[in-house]
Amino acid sequence: MNNNHEQTKKAVLTAVRQRAEQTRPTFVKVNNGPKVLGQLLQQCLKHHEMSRVTFAQSLNMETELADAILDGILPASELHSELLEELAEAVGCEYDRLVQALKSQVETPAKGWASLV
Repeated sequence: MNNNHEQTKKAVLTAVRQRAEQTRPTFVKVNNGPKVLGQLLQQCLKHHEMSRVTFAQSLNMETELADAILDGILPASELHSELLEELAEAVGCEYDRLVQALKSQVETPAKGWASLV
């Protein structure tokens, strides 16, 4: 009886794995543009030896808002073209590079129960 139980268990696990492989995406596109933009801006600040406070002051904005941009937690919907132009000018970076960073998407492995099977 123990042998039948093991065979049944193995058959069920095999069927579950096969079904999971068929239904789960191998990669999921994640829009992490704000995070990439923040990292690029931080590199520019470091290159120009500019502090976050100086950065905020040069843009005439609160340090909390500047930190949100630099840390990549400000939503992409809030990062409009005029703000990107001001950011580019403040850190001495090309506007197009900031736009491309904001639009970047990264494919990440799928997560969830299907990745465990």
